[in-house]
Amino acid sequence: METNALKSHELEPAPKPSNRVNRLSFVWWLLALVVGVVTGAVGTVMHLNSYWTGSFGLPWGVLLALGIAALGQWWTALASATMLAPGITGITQYTTLAVMSGLVPGEQFGVPISAQTWALVPHLVIATVLWHLGVIVLTLVTVASTKRQLHRMQVVE
Repeated sequence: METNALKSHELEPAPKPSNRVNRLSFVWWLLALVVGVVTGAVGTVMHLNSYWTGSFGLPWGVLLALGIAALGQWWTALASATMLAPGITGITQYTTLAVMSGLVPGEQFGVPISAQTWALVPHLVIATVLWHLGVIVLTLVTVASTKRQLHRMQVVE
């Protein structure tokens, strides 16, 4: 009887932590790529929209484009609970931007950054620069914020 009583008080070994957090499954890779392509394409199309006041333009499209890109990155980060997902989404967004700007003939998805375009349509030059650099900065900020959020939730060790 005594041995059973002693055995009942012994501690069982703790279960091993799941490696789900440390790896990104194929489905999440694919989903991050799809979200990156879609949000990158929508952002690239939208970023040059502006409201012309007569003397100058207000580039509202770049704000919408960065908002869409941020939502795509945050969604993949929080849904997958890994830091890698928003990084993949951001890299895919920038790759989509580069492909759309470079492979499509003409200037449909960007304006040349030159003295002439700066003199004629400075708001479009600003929108192009903000979109190109904004995706990179947004990706870095989202990955860092995701890491902090996951540590706060104690998902990452």
